[in-house]
Amino acid sequence: MLPTGTHGGSARSMKMAALRLRLPRAPVTATLTSVPRPYAIPQEDPPPRRPNPAHLNALLTSHGRRGRLSDAQALFDRMPRRDVISWTALLTAYADNGDLASARLVFDDMPHRNAASWNALLSVYLRAGQPAVAHALFRKMPVRNAVSYGAMISGLAKAGMLREAEVVYAEVPQQWRDPVGSNALMAGYLRAGELDMALRVFEGMAVRDVISWSAVVDGLCKHGSLLEARNVFEAMPERNVVSWTSMVRGYVKHRMYRDGLLLFLDMRRAGVQVNTTTLSVALDACAEASLVREGIQIHSLIIAMGFETDVFLRDSMIILYSRFGWMVDARRVFACMKWKDIVSWNSLITGYVQYNMVEEAHVLFKLMPEKDAVSWTSMVVGFANRGWMRESVELFEQMPGKDEVAWTAVISSLIANGDYVSTVRWFCRMAQEGCKPNTIAFSCLLSALASLTMWNQGLQAHSYAINMGWVFDSSVHTSLVSMYTKCGRLAEAYRVYSSISCPSLIATNSMITAFAQHNFPEDAFKLFTKMQNDGHKPNHVTFLGILTGCARAGLVQQGYNYFQSMRSVYGIEPNAQHYTCMVDLLGRAGLLAEALEMINSMPQNDHSDAWAALLSASSLHSNLAYAKIAAQKLLEMNPYDATAYTVLSNMLSSAGMKDDESRLKSLQLANMASKNTGYSLIIQDKSV
Repeated sequence: MLPTGTHGGSARSMKMAALRLRLPRAPVTATLTSVPRPYAIPQEDPPPRRPNPAHLNALLTSHGRRGRLSDAQALFDRMPRRDVISWTALLTAYADNGDLASARLVFDDMPHRNAASWNALLSVYLRAGQPAVAHALFRKMPVRNAVSYGAMISGLAKAGMLREAEVVYAEVPQQWRDPVGSNALMAGYLRAGELDMALRVFEGMAVRDVISWSAVVDGLCKHGSLLEARNVFEAMPERNVVSWTSMVRGYVKHRMYRDGLLLFLDMRRAGVQVNTTTLSVALDACAEASLVREGIQIHSLIIAMGFETDVFLRDSMIILYSRFGWMVDARRVFACMKWKDIVSWNSLITGYVQYNMVEEAHVLFKLMPEKDAVSWTSMVVGFANRGWMRESVELFEQMPGKDEVAWTAVISSLIANGDYVSTVRWFCRMAQEGCKPNTIAFSCLLSALASLTMWNQGLQAHSYAINMGWVFDSSVHTSLVSMYTKCGRLAEAYRVYSSISCPSLIATNSMITAFAQHNFPEDAFKLFTKMQNDGHKPNHVTFLGILTGCARAGLVQQGYNYFQSMRSVYGIEPNAQHYTCMVDLLGRAGLLAEALEMINSMPQNDHSDAWAALLSASSLHSNLAYAKIAAQKLLEMNPYDATAYTVLSNMLSSAGMKDDESRLKSLQLANMASKNTGYSLIIQDKSV
């Protein structure tokens, strides 16, 4: 062996290099498998991968969210290993899809449960409307977390079980109480109308979020405490679209439309992104306040924001243009809707009915793919408003489900068309067919009984109101007062009136008019003074009753004073009826010249009632000169006025003017015989 580094080693290296150079080179495209091997290499399958439990649990949850319960169950059954997350995912799948029985079976079979499992079943019972069962389950929970307490408080509060919710709330650990638990209890109090309790919870909160503040703002707005709501709103450390919308809606619901729209503008200036609810509330404000320009601007904003296809907003636009009377524009919005809900159809039909376009409404009604009670009732009212009571009743009889609104619509239409007997019959039928009457239908009944002077039936109706618990309803009180006064039962009317803690203006006007018509002017004057002391401002009807009382009692100076105070003190412009009362007052007192002067001072002196009052007063005082003036004016307005002919004829006869009487009667007969022929009547001092 040669030592390393000798010449012998170099010769060996050169020999090996020459040997390598003589080897044939493999082709470039050759592969390992093309090289011949003396033995075969066994092919082994790759080892199977074990399924990832987290992946299977996620897939199980996905099946549940998509409502694929059979796939979820099949996957669960194939799972080689199930942990508590797997069981909870299957339970939640059944729970979210409303299968309470299966969810409970899964829960009972679970080998191990955690807080999420208990919470899932708890939510199942709460969503199923079984808060008592959920509460019992809650008491059995070995471990509770913030979600458990929040869900239980919210569920009990929604079910109206506020006392039970308070007990759970008191058990919440301090670190979990605010804001979730407190928000849930506050929402329950507000839903039940217990604003003071909600405010007490809010004031005791150590931590408040935007939900807490927004809930208080919304609760105060619904309670009508808008000033307090605005103060809370201004004190909010941060506001979101919900809090802004709640405040805007509060103004709109309480008819403070301009304040609501101004706040809407502030919201836009603050850079808050409005949503469809906010825009709908703003459209409602424009519709209710008849703000045309602002409504069009909001419509443009909706288009600019890309919300034009929103069905909810489209419905609001139809209502907006219908309120303006722009039915062509309302129909255009309706026609551009790719998808229409039943509110869309009803809104347009209601608009047509409101503007007496009954034919268009009926065509649309017949095209509706489906109809609800609002659709049917709108058409029943539309026919009735036209005076087509037969068609209205026939449509009502075809209505598949008659609710109290539809019954009340028919009864109200009958009373509006002066069919008092049918009003009484339909009210009785409504009760007999099992539909509980409401106070509106009952007020119509009382009005019909008053017009028919059915005193005994009115007493029965009063007893019925007591049995129904309506004795504290203001509209029923007012109708009872009107019924008793029209039947001439002033003592009973005043007894009912006195029992009202805060009488409405309508009830007070009915009582004043009744006193005036039955020659009790002093009582009318006392009530007039009392109503103002109670903070009520008189209106046109009030002064009509007062002036009638003055006329019946011959109180000329007092009548003048009241008449003059209408404009100067109360800012009420007298109308033709007030002038007629003054003509009657002056005429009864024999002041015919002043009565004629009063007529000539009217903005429009062609009011027949005023001239009829002068003619009656002239007859009362046997003043033929003024009678001729009044009769001539009446016959110029209506040549067929039989009363004018009769009164003047009788006065001519009493004055011994037989020839003039005969000529007047001949003229009357000629006018009555041919209404197409024009006649004029000229009354001179001594002849016709």
